[in-house]
Amino acid sequence: MFLKELWHHNKKATIFFLLFIASWSYINYKQGAVAAPLFQYGMYAGKFYSSDTQHVIKVYVNDQLLDVTQYSMVDRDMIQISAQDYLRSDSANKTIYATMKRMLSKIAVGKFMQEEDYANQITDKKFTEWYVKMLEKIIGFPIKKIELFDQEYVLQNGRLKAIAEPLKIDHIAY
Repeated sequence: MFLKELWHHNKKATIFFLLFIASWSYINYKQGAVAAPLFQYGMYAGKFYSSDTQHVIKVYVNDQLLDVTQYSMVDRDMIQISAQDYLRSDSANKTIYATMKRMLSKIAVGKFMQEEDYANQITDKKFTEWYVKMLEKIIGFPIKKIELFDQEYVLQNGRLKAIAEPLKIDHIAY
């Protein structure tokens, strides 16, 4: 119905619309990847098992464990997820580069990619300086010392249970 009305209203727009749909369908078929937000079913298709290991960043400020439950969800995300994302950024960037190169090589564009374009230029020192400033804004008092630990948990009977000793993250310290 829509295409019929569009055809009567504007033939060029109808042809463009159909070519657009056909090109995205072709790209999806050839690359085996989701190329349009319209087809993002894959992000919800995987199973999540409650026994999966969860990594939680514990933050010690001035030798005291920071109780993140005292802060809003946005602040908690800034405190924990910023550190988690920075810690895994190197491996994530390499994975993204390899995946994009493989996909774009199929359409002869991959040869123009450079691995250094997919690497973070930020250093541990710069991240730590930013992290301390951001954390001071959230908690509302100056930080003299900061230590981060990676703690592994597993979900059992509806509660998180520690399964290993916390691992100190030495390269992010203040």
